[in-house]
Amino acid sequence: MEELKELFLSLGYTEGEYRKIVNTYPLTNLKSEILLSKVKEVYNFLLELGYTKIVIVKMTKSSPKIYSYRIENMKQKIEDIKALGYTQEEVIKITKSSPSIYGYSIKNIKQKIEDIKALGYTQEEVIKMTKNFPAIYDLSIGNIKQKIEDIKALGYTQEEVIKMTINLPAIFGLNIENIKQKVNFYNSIGLSFVLIVNTKDLMQSTKLSYARYKFYKVRGMTIDRENYRKLFMRQKEFERQYGITKVELLKMYPYPEEKEQVSRNEEVGYVEETEIVGEPKEVGKLREETKEEQKDVEGKDEITEFLKSLLKEKNGQTQKE
Repeated sequence: MEELKELFLSLGYTEGEYRKIVNTYPLTNLKSEILLSKVKEVYNFLLELGYTKIVIVKMTKSSPKIYSYRIENMKQKIEDIKALGYTQEEVIKITKSSPSIYGYSIKNIKQKIEDIKALGYTQEEVIKMTKNFPAIYDLSIGNIKQKIEDIKALGYTQEEVIKMTINLPAIFGLNIENIKQKVNFYNSIGLSFVLIVNTKDLMQSTKLSYARYKFYKVRGMTIDRENYRKLFMRQKEFERQYGITKVELLKMYPYPEEKEQVSRNEEVGYVEETEIVGEPKEVGKLREETKEEQKDVEGKDEITEFLKSLLKEKNGQTQKE
């Protein structure tokens, strides 16, 4: 298996990542040249589709089973997904973010779309949301329903939640406590409408919005419906206009619940955590239960057939020897 290991290392994997991939399925007893051929075939196919080398490594680290899929089935999966309303480029984009989609049967993908539509969305809206936040396919319908109910419990109607999630589908991956914190803050300063009208502003952390709000208030400026966009101006513009960096601003006006941590933050250097960039932490936790719902039917069948074909080939070579 040394040659196979060298191949993976040359492609950009670490030794630990290589071990994880080859140990995901019982392939280690097969001839290394067979595995070498399969890995090269899938890797080159992904390159031809338009994935970069870095993205391929990231995708296969997340979903190692990709290396066991048949090229013909992957091609068909792409065509089936395109038939739902995606372009070739969009299929590449959503599978970059959620490579596990290659393992879901098209039947279950269609069912997920139908289940979401039953909550009050149109086909076009569901497709739009999954283009912006592909991880929706990794969430169970039960968790999607629960997130909608949790947000409604904060004082929004079903229609308002639908609008909010269309504008920012990544909200499905946010912890409800995180959402609640934002809702409470914007309600407290009279800007509750922001979460419906400009839901994407949720991408800005509450502590940054709070710090800017206090910054303006100390300078005698009232933030209201007319000028609330000042809370969300680009950081470069804010620094250029007021001459203060984000780190400096956050130190000056720490969010109330964090005040007791200020001295510690000053010692190590305060860095704001990033929110809704890439896949939210909650999504990873939900993947496992969703796998049971999705069944990964095609993925399992492909792996079984692949192993059978390789074993058959191995046995044939053994008889020749």
